[in-house]
Amino acid sequence: MRASDIMSSPVFGVTADAGIEEAAALMLERGFTTLPVVTGEGRLLGVVTEADLVGARFVPGARGEPAPDSGTIPGLAPRRVRQLVHTVPPVPVTTELTDVIAIMVDSGRRCVPVVADGNRLVGMISWRDVLAQLLPRT
Repeated sequence: MRASDIMSSPVFGVTADAGIEEAAALMLERGFTTLPVVTGEGRLLGVVTEADLVGARFVPGARGEPAPDSGTIPGLAPRRVRQLVHTVPPVPVTTELTDVIAIMVDSGRRCVPVVADGNRLVGMISWRDVLAQLLPRT
């Protein structure tokens, strides 16, 4: 079984220019804990988590100083997803499920982005997707 067999698709994500409120609303609406951050062409830039958004709103400096190219003045609370995004290694659609599980366990990540054709985001795999494979098929 491969990543493409169990990934959730289509993918709901945000661009780096999205506001943190927009990202939070999408997470709440869809029940996600992590959102992929993509370019306008659908290329993966990284992810933003609910902990990132909560920390940005309620714990100033929780993610440290902004990146030099983020367009943020040090000490000001982040307003855009670009200020919070962190890169995570994606898995190609051809990755074996056992390898996906090992990556998730070893990294402590709750989900992994799935890419094709270079770095085009085509899906996400969460622990829920993996757990669904334990149930008998009807």
